[in-house]
Amino acid sequence: MRNRFLNSLSLLFRRSFSFPFYTVKSYTFLNEAIGIFKNLDETDTDQCADAYRELGRSQLFNGDSESALVSLQKCLDLREGIHGCDSEKWAEIAYDVGIAKFDSGHYDDAADLLEQYVRLQNTFEKADTVGLSNALLHLGKLSIKRRDPDDGLKLFEEALSLRRELEDNELAVSEVLSEIGMVRDSKKQYQESLACYEESLALRQSGTGEDEETADLISRIGELRRMKGQFDVAMENLSSAIEMYKRTVGETHLSVASTYHSLGYVYDAKDDQKMAMKCHRDGLSVRKILLGGNHVKIASSLDDVAGVYQKQQDHEKALKCLREALRIRKLNLGNDDMEIAKTLFGMGIIFAAIDDNGKAMECYLASIEISAADGTNPKLQAQTLHQIGCVYAAKCNYREALKNWRTCLSKYRESGLSDDNYMVACTLGNIEMAESALFSPT
Repeated sequence: MRNRFLNSLSLLFRRSFSFPFYTVKSYTFLNEAIGIFKNLDETDTDQCADAYRELGRSQLFNGDSESALVSLQKCLDLREGIHGCDSEKWAEIAYDVGIAKFDSGHYDDAADLLEQYVRLQNTFEKADTVGLSNALLHLGKLSIKRRDPDDGLKLFEEALSLRRELEDNELAVSEVLSEIGMVRDSKKQYQESLACYEESLALRQSGTGEDEETADLISRIGELRRMKGQFDVAMENLSSAIEMYKRTVGETHLSVASTYHSLGYVYDAKDDQKMAMKCHRDGLSVRKILLGGNHVKIASSLDDVAGVYQKQQDHEKALKCLREALRIRKLNLGNDDMEIAKTLFGMGIIFAAIDDNGKAMECYLASIEISAADGTNPKLQAQTLHQIGCVYAAKCNYREALKNWRTCLSKYRESGLSDDNYMVACTLGNIEMAESALFSPT
């Protein structure tokens, strides 16, 4: 009877692997194999664990992550019972479960398993370089999610060092370089970030055709070039990224919208307001199709359109856009969010430009009430105080103007700006003018 079980088991287990891709039929064979393993004595438990592992992998392949986690966890428990949790057999399943946990959003569990996997790999005589680099990559991503970019960068660089040792590994190296580039970007290390993105792009283009990830890299490079003032090459990069997105993910995709806006900033910097408006409107249209009319990203698009109208001196249309952006933000964020404060500040600027100082003051006061209570953006507080001072000065109330400008100056310095910054210098000039008006003998 035992031999018959083993012969049936061997056939079922082999047949489950006879399919080049995991299918419903392979599910059936694997489940039948597990059923036979469970009826055998403890000496066959390792094979049962193997069956659970392959079942879990097949479930992952077919998108059933919940069932896959159950199957892989059973495999892990069996391996721990047989080999202990310091063995290579246990480690390889800890890796599988850790990656599956990461993909399912169970980040703390994923971190625990992947950290144990890395620790064990570093004790083995021959480490699994591919698995180790991938575990380090995922741990780096977890550090970024935990807002620890320094730890994330260290883990990414360890993963990169391992991947560079492997042959024919261009896409894997490109993936890590892209992650490092994003960390460097977030730390405002723009030159280092640009170098990572450009090397990543070169590796991707040598190893694959056009795809969304390649377009992402081109778009990021274009954005960095824009920030460095290299507008012509930035325009070329961003336009290329948009066309690649359209060919790979379609015309109505959020990446298309965001890249349109980046391109709009380039045209704006080159004083081509017609093309800037076209890009911002194209970005707004794509976002409306995908997100509807009440998403916060619609408000961001409206800010960009309003900015172009303001440069064109079409203040009424600019105000209309900002009022709609304010409505959307209040709907989504409530009345006390810093984005509300920024929008009110922008509206105040436009009211002041059309000499409606009463409404300008209303907007500024509402804005600073939010930003002062929040306390996270002293620079916005300073800018608002500066504008309030300007409204008072327009009424020849230099005492109140001076009071606001002096507080503005302290906020600028609190935010780290030096006296040679143009905003600080402007405030210092205003303070001197107000003091002269108040205290100089007539």
